[in-house]
Amino acid sequence: MSLAGLSLWLVPNAAQLQLIQKVLPKQPETRPVSAASYPEITPHITLASSRKATQDALLRAVPSTLHPIPVEFQKLEVGDHYFRSVFISVKKTTELVALHEYIMAALDRDGASPSAPAFLHVSISYIADEDGVAERKKAADELRATTVVEGPETGLDDAESVVLRCGDSEEGRVCLTGFEGTEVWIVRCEGPVQHWQVLHKITATPGVAQD
Repeated sequence: MSLAGLSLWLVPNAAQLQLIQKVLPKQPETRPVSAASYPEITPHITLASSRKATQDALLRAVPSTLHPIPVEFQKLEVGDHYFRSVFISVKKTTELVALHEYIMAALDRDGASPSAPAFLHVSISYIADEDGVAERKKAADELRATTVVEGPETGLDDAESVVLRCGDSEEGRVCLTGFEGTEVWIVRCEGPVQHWQVLHKITATPGVAQD
């Protein structure tokens, strides 16, 4: 399974990125799966994708002043598409929607025909269609057994919430209820996932208002 074109990703800060990547599922050793399943991925929210856009068009589409965007996890879900095999849906906040709409409108003006399928999700695993729904459900169940805490068990006030257990540190157990989106990456998504290229990174400036 492969994509073609350029995408804009909202990516966690470096420390959170490392924590999330550490707990993403790896290829299972106890059962055979397709070589295309469980590639190493960078946790992100796709803000927009385009087959037509140039790198310059994507750069123009990002607000000139970009501030960190708080992201809150909502629910662990199993999808019916390779790039949404197992994912965490994300709460629709004013900041996220405003950034997405700003970028989509700018790319539209450039004639780039942008898209953002199932906007507001963070993919956890890409699993090939030949491995089927059963493998995707198994991956989600294994996450629930080891890494993901959902709903009332999180101890949070919101019934629709997810916590990722990301291991232990000197201060105790490390858990994430979301992340701080501090960079927007321009990524060339062509060919297999391992061949995707990060072309440019735009770093948010703390404490500034969105354009």
